[in-house]
Amino acid sequence: MVVTDSPSDDLVPTWSSNVDIAKWAIAQGYSDRTYPFNRDGLTQFKTDFPTQRCGLYLFECANHDIYIGIAKDVAHRLPHHLKKHPDVQIFRFLPHPGDEPERRKAERQLVRDAQLAALVVRNREHASGHVGPSTLDALITESEQNAWLHDPTSVNAHDQSRLIELGPSQLAAHDSDFRRLQEHPRYPEIVEALGLYAAQCIPFPRRTEATFWTVSCFPNSNRRRIFCVSMAALETFYIAVSDDADMIRGVVFVDKRHLPSGRWGRALLAARGVMFDDDYTHKSGGAFEQCLFIDDIRHLRSALRSKHVRGAAAAFNLDLMRKRQSAYKPSHCRQLAAAALEPTDR
Repeated sequence: MVVTDSPSDDLVPTWSSNVDIAKWAIAQGYSDRTYPFNRDGLTQFKTDFPTQRCGLYLFECANHDIYIGIAKDVAHRLPHHLKKHPDVQIFRFLPHPGDEPERRKAERQLVRDAQLAALVVRNREHASGHVGPSTLDALITESEQNAWLHDPTSVNAHDQSRLIELGPSQLAAHDSDFRRLQEHPRYPEIVEALGLYAAQCIPFPRRTEATFWTVSCFPNSNRRRIFCVSMAALETFYIAVSDDADMIRGVVFVDKRHLPSGRWGRALLAARGVMFDDDYTHKSGGAFEQCLFIDDIRHLRSALRSKHVRGAAAAFNLDLMRKRQSAYKPSHCRQLAAAALEPTDR
């Protein structure tokens, strides 16, 4: 049986900012009163709310991007945004006297709802994508990023950057875990799985290894996991033993806007060993995060032959890298990364 990608009309629609911000904000509970983002506006806000200024705020920029935040005192917090967002025009307020975890939960849901409503959100946390300049730009130019997103596999194949040097302590810390991995009966397949993912889904994996993406070997957080790839503060790909001891399941997090949305498209991916999990998400994964299960790593190559899976993983990873470097550098196993990126060493 020959499996082909689903037709293009099965894809989810392109998202664009075309929703009235005021109408959306009021529907979420924000006041219909707006305040200019200047001294007079803040003075009026303090007059209207002399004591209880705890809650959520939403400010709108000149190009109609929005930002959603929380604060115990919104009037005190708002001016701190001016340096990063000098084009702020107006802001709105939503009182929320609950504790901080409740406000953070509300903030996370509002950010996701705003993106689903096609608003452009500048939040770094909880949002899909990254708006504006990025620290990644100093390592990979924007033109290189665009070229990579268009054809990740070919661009990665031509990048022969040297891996950055790591200190002896970092190498020694994970040497025993890597030696344990080498004794695994499916070690060649495990390393090949990481190599396939890096070659097709990680932006310039040699240049960004150990900084913008990391891989842990037998992470302590979950005894079933064999390795876990992380970017920013999220895991993006991991493999783990399943209830069937002979199976090694793969879990990939992607941007669902690049995946087929209909039953036919999902059926074609299922034929490649790819299943959707609509309930497994990260708190900060954003509105468009999608979890995909691959029943065994022997099907990973087939899964990545789907342009939709490759594109969804590539877009998700580039967005994360543009947010920040990996938060899990101390757990990075250079030995495993090198084995995957330099197959001649295997």
